[in-house]
Amino acid sequence: MNSILKKFYISLLPNNENFKFFINSNFFKEFLKEEEDYLNPKINIIIKKKNKNSYIVLKIYFIGVITLICDITLNKFLFKINKKKKLNIFFSNNYNNKSDNNIFLPLNTIRINIAQYIYDSVILMLPIKKIHPKIKKIYKKYQ
Repeated sequence: MNSILKKFYISLLPNNENFKFFINSNFFKEFLKEEEDYLNPKINIIIKKKNKNSYIVLKIYFIGVITLICDITLNKFLFKINKKKKLNIFFSNNYNNKSDNNIFLPLNTIRINIAQYIYDSVILMLPIKKIHPKIKKIYKKYQ
């Protein structure tokens, strides 16, 4: 695992903690094989960990911008990200990862690397059709 991704381990020990991360293009290069249509990401990640009786809740805040390339005009524009996600971590020897919001880990797990989850979350926050805000109304009118 690359040293950039090693920074994304968080402790699962029974205490309430906050974690802060900043992701940029170096983070995305660890996951992407080819150049994509989004550039220069600058996203702050704040994770608030709260221990419940039998599981852990992570509230993950994504705040920042990514430069996207419009599918129509090929002009660059800033896409703002301001989202909150909740992730529940359960400890069990029965793995049932059927939900995007729940993770089941072995009982003796004391830390988890959250990098893949962060990457997947940000990618899913991006629009499928990347339309420059200046032409969005016109585009919708002729759709």
